[in-house]
Amino acid sequence: MKHIISRYRPLYISSLVYMLQNSEYVIGDYLAWLSRTSDFSQIMYRKKLIETRKARLLKFLLWLITLMLLLIAVVLAFNSLWLISIFILVLAPWIISYIIIIPLYVGYIFIQKPKESQMIISAKKIIAGHKGIKIAIVGSYGKTTAKEALRTVLSEGKKVAATPGNQNTLIGISRFAHKLKGDEDIIIFELGESHVGDIKKLSELTQPDLGIMTGINEAHLKTFKTLERTVATIFEIQTYLGEKPLYKNIDSILVRDNIDKNDQLGFSLKGIGGWKVQNAKTSFDGTEFTLQKNKDILSVKTGLLGLHNIGIMSAVAVIAKEIGLNNQQIHAGFTKINPVEHRLQPRQHHGAWIIDDTYNGNIEGVEVGLELLKTLPAKKRVYVTPGLVEQGEKSQQIHEKIGYLAANVADEIILMKNSTTNIIVGALEKSSYKGKITLVDDPLRFYKNIDQVIAKGDVVLMQNDWTDNYH
Repeated sequence: MKHIISRYRPLYISSLVYMLQNSEYVIGDYLAWLSRTSDFSQIMYRKKLIETRKARLLKFLLWLITLMLLLIAVVLAFNSLWLISIFILVLAPWIISYIIIIPLYVGYIFIQKPKESQMIISAKKIIAGHKGIKIAIVGSYGKTTAKEALRTVLSEGKKVAATPGNQNTLIGISRFAHKLKGDEDIIIFELGESHVGDIKKLSELTQPDLGIMTGINEAHLKTFKTLERTVATIFEIQTYLGEKPLYKNIDSILVRDNIDKNDQLGFSLKGIGGWKVQNAKTSFDGTEFTLQKNKDILSVKTGLLGLHNIGIMSAVAVIAKEIGLNNQQIHAGFTKINPVEHRLQPRQHHGAWIIDDTYNGNIEGVEVGLELLKTLPAKKRVYVTPGLVEQGEKSQQIHEKIGYLAANVADEIILMKNSTTNIIVGALEKSSYKGKITLVDDPLRFYKNIDQVIAKGDVVLMQNDWTDNYH
């Protein structure tokens, strides 16, 4: 009964617009979220609606439709059509949740789509006429870290512009292109992918002179359906670049298995090309190592946590040298790199260390995070996760793997309850896990009161965070 009443609250309309906004106005994603939601009082529990112009317009339309339905119901009642009137009043929340799709679709076809198409065409001309070196970063994971590291290091000797945040779509990149001043030496583009052909379209828009492939995994299997299609899409960058350089992460099996074994632009924990990694170590303060090629030695010290960063940092160093930075500039640039927010970001809390990796969303990230947790000194190692989203048909296998990995590292495992919890718990039981397992119904309340579960000397790894549309 409580769930039904939640559809008649004044905030119901804002909740519908919030769902559209967080589904990025993709009608299929909105409908899927709508179909699995019963309690609308929990929709904006963690975050709130961003009152954009589009959001305000949709709220106005929904209220207008609601008032029209009420008016129709009143007219029918005055004409003694009570049953139909009551039927409309009862079903009004369901009616408006679906009818809003019509103006949204019409607006997209006749207003938004033509406007966006024109913006993309204009952006392509801007980028084509820009004299700066254009670098494209692709991959299932690690793109933002690679982008920020490259931007920070190259800025020591060049004027650099990079796509902000997660603006990695045709529209996001086009908006970024219109803000370029034209005098940049280097432009760095992060290219996002969720459907076959996305990287091809983004490559044609950004026209890169060189590329970086950070790795490939099961991310976005919900839309790609198969790993083969994921691999083919990300490798569209190679087709576009042709003979131009493409630096590839050969620590990623799906990258390594799809390139020539003698590829000199493959980077890994061991180095890149003739550059060899030596004296690598990581701690709460960051990661450091040296790169050596013949008598040339590069000293790298960065605030990023985890030895898994060595491969991409090696590639960044070599690219910087190729572009013309000297060793001193490269070293200085690396010292300014800090963890991207919510990506293996450490902070102290009442004598304990919390490693915030809540923006991680892939199994490789889970592996490197747990490996880091295993190596760091700790009185007690605590692992917190809800699992991963968008894993498609691989979800069972991946969440079993999370359970097996965590069982070998953590003294205590805290799981945010959802559809994957039982899979992880099952894997922990199969591993004969002896530590404490805690299931959390209210993630927001847990994070606000985390001091109650940790003590001085503990290390807590918090990985992944399911957004409202997955709860």
